[in-house]
This record gives sequence, structure tokens and C-alpha cells, in this order.
Amino acid sequence: MADFRKLVIAALTAGILSGLLLSVLQYYLTQPLILAAEQFEAPATGSEHEWQPEDGWQRFAFTLLFNGLSGFGFALLLSAAMYWHGTGGYWRGLFWGLAGYSVFFAAPSLGLSPELPGTDSAALLSRQAWWLFTAASTAAGLYGLLLSKNRGLQIAGGLLLAVPHLIGAPHPEIAQALAPEALQQRFVVMSALSNALFWLSLGALAGFTLTKLKL
Repeated sequence: MADFRKLVIAALTAGILSGLLLSVLQYYLTQPLILAAEQFEAPATGSEHEWQPEDGWQRFAFTLLFNGLSGFGFALLLSAAMYWHGTGGYWRGLFWGLAGYSVFFAAPSLGLSPELPGTDSAALLSRQAWWLFTAASTAAGLYGLLLSKNRGLQIAGGLLLAVPHLIGAPHPEIAQALAPEALQQRFVVMSALSNALFWLSLGALAGFTLTKLKL
């Protein structure tokens, strides 16, 4: 029970600090692109949006709350993984953070890249199902490839990494976007950069805190 409390403390520390970092990065790197894309969306739709946080402190506060809660959940997963697979530490944490980035952002983004408002997408349920399948396959694949010494599991791990992309992500028959292509590409790059820094920070802080807590 004492170890569990330490895991929660480590996850809470890493999650809040990394969530704050991600919120600041999004405020400066991706939010201006989203606001720019919304300017193309509003005239085209000709209708008002449902309620959403106002620009400024209100939007930042909701973003910070969401990122903090998400960071805590992800940090709890990383902390538990480090606990079961050896000690923590800054460098080990970076490794686990990179794995988390690969599982929850990089691999799914190969098929479903981050999108700006006004971009046509496939049905939500099909995109969610493919995202979950890709994340699970990537996690299992990385485990077999990097953490198993069994040759068969290593081969199976490599195959699992490829399966979701061989199946392919769901996309609409005719893809359309209101925002210019250059704006969309910049959004993809900034989203990838923000999430990479978030996951590396999350892993490093979780590993460092676990070591300080003597886990």
C-alpha cells in the first residue's frame, strides 16, 4: 500500500508539471493555428457553434485542467510500468516516455494525423476503434520487440507494429479541408513537437520522482 501511494505521488507530480508544459506549448504553438482555421470554418458553415471556452484565460484554464488530468493518467501508467520492470531514474523515464509517445501519438498519427477545424473525417466510431487498435498493437509490439528475449515474441512484436497500418486508417471517400494545406501541415508538425516534449517530460519526471521516493 505504501508503494501504491508513492506511485500515485510520482504520477501526480509528473502529470501536473507535464500537463502545464503541454498547455503552455499548445497556447503558443497550436492554439493560434486552431484559431486561424476557425476563421475559415465560420463563414463556410454559416451557423453558430455550440458553447466553447472563450479565447484567453478561459480556454487556457480548460486546456490546463484536461492536460493535467490526462497527464496524471498517463503518468500512472508509466510509473506502474517502471515499477514492474525495474527501478525508475531520469534516463529510464525518458525511454518509457518515448514509448508512450510512440504508442499514444506517433503510431496513431501515421494513419490519423491531427486535424484542424473544418477538416472532413471518417465516422467518429471507426476512427476511435482504429486508434485504440493501433495503440494496443503498438504497445504489445514494443513490449515483444524490446522487452522480451524470446525470438518468437520479438518477431510477433515487429508484426504487431505493422498490422494497423497494413489495414489502414478510416478516411472519407472525398477528403476536404477549409484551412489551407500549409496551415494544416504546420499544425501537424507543432502537434508532434508539443506531444513529444510532453511525453519525454512525463517519463523523465516520473522516473526521477520514483527514484527520489526510493521505488
